[in-house]
Amino acid sequence: MVGMNASIRPAVDSDYQAVQAFYDQLTEDLEKEPYHPCWTRGVYPGESYLRGSIAAGELYVAEVCGRIAAAMVVNESANEGYLSADWNTQAAPGEFSVIHTLGVGTSYRKQGIGRRMIHHAIQHALRAGHKAVRLDLIDHNLPAAPVYTKAGFVPCGSLRLFYDAVGWRTFYLFEYVL
Repeated sequence: MVGMNASIRPAVDSDYQAVQAFYDQLTEDLEKEPYHPCWTRGVYPGESYLRGSIAAGELYVAEVCGRIAAAMVVNESANEGYLSADWNTQAAPGEFSVIHTLGVGTSYRKQGIGRRMIHHAIQHALRAGHKAVRLDLIDHNLPAAPVYTKAGFVPCGSLRLFYDAVGWRTFYLFEYVL
């Protein structure tokens, strides 16, 4: 399985062009499918978000044979709506990690890379002493939910959340309690 050969590491400044190209191609590929995360090329994930995430050491890439096969951001930044969510564990801001923009290249799907990325995020949260890992899925991307539930995440309901890139939308919340 190719996913087991993927190396996961923090992205560095010199990775920016490859990371942006990865997300641009993935966004283009996903737009052709009936379910997708509603990303918009050049808007989200865009240059300032990706460069800022790289600079903060929050953007991780999985590489296979020197090519980016997957990428994600893991940090403590959560939508303010998370404060009113019905989570399974009590965790104040700074006590949980959040997975953002996890994407696996279309030619690397079903090879275990997404599962490895999620496991990496969980290990990151454990090292940080966090109580949980959380994420949200836009209503238009709900078919991605089984990836997270198979990794041990539990559904925690839904909320209308506002994000600049998509406006007000329904998002499904998931949590992995550490």
